[in-house]
Amino acid sequence: MERFVGVVVAGGLALVAGLWLLALFETWSALRIAGLALAVLGTGGLSVGIASELEVGLGRDA
Repeated sequence: MERFVGVVVAGGLALVAGLWLLALFETWSALRIAGLALAVLGTGGLSVGIASELEVGLGRDA
């Protein structure tokens, strides 16, 4: 499996788990804070995975 696919999948799973924790638990509980951390890490994982595959062109004829 390509590295970026693993990063995107892991990031997506962390994001979904974090959002579920945020939705299910009371304000400022330990699990809600863990959910926030997971959501941030998941978003970062998705961003890194997608950005690693983007190519920046040098112009229209590149």
